[in-house]
Amino acid sequence: MSYLLRFLILFLLSVSSAFSEELKLQEAQVNFIATHPFKTVYGKCSVVTVTPTVLSQAASGLQIPKLVKIEIPISEIKSGDENRDEHIIESLGYPTITNISFSSISIIAKDNEWTITGNLTIKGKTKLVKSVATIQKEGQETILSGKFQVLMSDFDVERPSLLFATAKDEVSIEYKFLLKP
Repeated sequence: MSYLLRFLILFLLSVSSAFSEELKLQEAQVNFIATHPFKTVYGKCSVVTVTPTVLSQAASGLQIPKLVKIEIPISEIKSGDENRDEHIIESLGYPTITNISFSSISIIAKDNEWTITGNLTIKGKTKLVKSVATIQKEGQETILSGKFQVLMSDFDVERPSLLFATAKDEVSIEYKFLLKP
């Protein structure tokens, strides 16, 4: 009887793994929105390093990684205006500091959402942030996206000003990761 039970367990494990597939990170983008009284600034960085780069998709959903790490090279942040970009990267501590980083502490799944909590480090300052990421399946693609807000003052980032008007302290950060088999 115990031999039969072991055989059944091994069979079920092999069948369940046959229905899972590996999804590889194809595209990663992080955007930010900062509001100034005269202009809303949209920035983006498409040169983002994400670990892990492969996740498993099974019938029960997307595998939750134990740890997610994200590195954003400050020099790759673009807003569409080179002069503004120079000021942005300088205010983020470049060239002394070259990256913005995130490291997850916990990921909790519920339906097609992950609640992600982790440490965000900007300009050498680390703060705890929380975001809800939505998981969408579109054909062969799986899209993980979400957003959260930070305050520039929490990270000692100088708020830009123009003609005695200063940008709002709050910056919205949006992310999107595209995974395919």
